[in-house]
Amino acid sequence: MLKLKLAAVGTLLALSAIPAVYAADPVAPGEILSDKKEIVQDQREIRDDKQELRQDLRERNADRRELHRDKRELRQDRRELRREYREGDKEGVREGRREIRQDKGEIRGDHRESRQDRRELQRDRGQAQRARR
Repeated sequence: MLKLKLAAVGTLLALSAIPAVYAADPVAPGEILSDKKEIVQDQREIRDDKQELRQDLRERNADRRELHRDKRELRQDRRELRREYREGDKEGVREGRREIRQDKGEIRGDHRESRQDRRELQRDRGQAQRARR
């Protein structure tokens, strides 16, 4: 019984102290509401940024897979070129070398773009992490 009375007295003291705490911090109710709206908006932006980062990562991974496929095809083309060279098909060899040069140029450009995408993705991730702090 004594414990219940002490608990009741403690609760009354705590409840009576609450208005004094609020009186010490003169924050208008409108400010609290606007702060809550800002927090909700920030959370939306963070969620959108995360979705955008995930999408960028998916696109980059797809580009990397495509680049690997292109390299595999280039290796196959080289094998075919060697075979044609052994068979003595000079015109086919000349055309094959030209195609391989073009393919290598395209792959080099794709690889350059992939590296640039990786840098941008890392930069965006860093900015998103800094924004969360």
